[in-house]
Amino acid sequence: MGADGGAAAPGLSGRSLVLLLAATQFLAFSDRFLITLVAQPLKLDLALSDTQLGVLQGSAFAVLNAAAMPWAGICADRGHRRSLLLASVLVWGLATLACGLAGSFAALAVARALLGLGQAAIAPAALSLMAYRLPPAGIGRAISLFTAGATLGRSLALLGGGAALAWLTAAGGLTVPGYGPVRPWQALFALACLPNLALLVGLQRVVEPPTAPARTGRPALAWVLRHRSAYLPHFGAAAAAVLISQTLTAWAPTFYVRAHGLTPATGGLYLGMVILVAAPLGHIAGGRWLDRARARGLRGAASRALALGLALACPSAGVMALASDLTTSLTGFAVLVAALGVTSPPALAGLQILTPRALRGRMSAVFVASVTLVAFGVGPALVGVINDRVVGPENVGAAMFAVFSATALVGIVLALSTRTLRSPRSAARASAESAPP
Repeated sequence: MGADGGAAAPGLSGRSLVLLLAATQFLAFSDRFLITLVAQPLKLDLALSDTQLGVLQGSAFAVLNAAAMPWAGICADRGHRRSLLLASVLVWGLATLACGLAGSFAALAVARALLGLGQAAIAPAALSLMAYRLPPAGIGRAISLFTAGATLGRSLALLGGGAALAWLTAAGGLTVPGYGPVRPWQALFALACLPNLALLVGLQRVVEPPTAPARTGRPALAWVLRHRSAYLPHFGAAAAAVLISQTLTAWAPTFYVRAHGLTPATGGLYLGMVILVAAPLGHIAGGRWLDRARARGLRGAASRALALGLALACPSAGVMALASDLTTSLTGFAVLVAALGVTSPPALAGLQILTPRALRGRMSAVFVASVTLVAFGVGPALVGVINDRVVGPENVGAAMFAVFSATALVGIVLALSTRTLRSPRSAARASAESAPP
């Protein structure tokens, strides 16, 4: 039976679909964050400042990604989810290869912008597919697997990328026939493109579900304005959590190289192993708690989970950034990763709960695009500016902690405001209107 109570539509559904979409998110985030592992070699080889590194890791990717995502959401709602996912994999694979071939800041910025464009369709297409194919009672756990794919992708970039970088460094790089020798970090980008070929084969099995008649953007805008007391604080709290998460991933490898003397390869292996364990625990815990809280009728369950994760992020970020002992710092990093994992399912599932199914593709796109632009575009660059102009490059941990603690406190206030701004009557009306037809 499908989510609507009728016969199930053909094509992948249930766990198989969720796993495939999680794998797509997994590889997308692995390629997206591979640059964080090689930030220090990039800085030295291309004579980059920390501000330029922050721009490459954040703003260069985020601007075009955010601009294209609403269009991708409209296409997803109109029944082009499979085509969007296939095109996304092709474009971001070529962009990843271009990152490896780039020899200047400008070339890298263009490649990162194309990577952002290629990955713009993933979230709206995937979330729209899950909204049609999965029963509402399991949406929290399904989204927790999808968001766990993102965090595990970061782990692959650090763990697998660190091992590959160590091997390539020992080998002195690679020689490409017809192109010549390439540096280890360049070869790493080229090798990262290969798993995308298998992903293209898997996505061929996706079949478009029946699509509701396309709506214009006005009903979506009217819906958000009518329920702005729920949407706006939820957006702000989610943006705060994502800003901390993206900035942590962007700067943690560089922090452990500068503050604790690790090599890029060793730092990637250590951080990758920590994320591999801590991140799934946080995502699964957040998704399960959300489903159980909703089953008990707990109001504001998504907001409470967001506030809890952000509250745990403050002290753990301090331990990570300020501890002089490597083991203590990595322990703080592990708790921080798990706490941020708790926030991911309620951030996305809360949006699905608030939004009618026919609008979820474009609403997911606008939501993720806005959060990405604010969090991904501002966080990494802000730490880079603080490094260059305030605390100095060697004190990157202090810059990270300042950004994380201030952002978490704002996010907690907004998350708690989401629950109190909605009256019982409006909550009941939103629940009824959001129910599948």
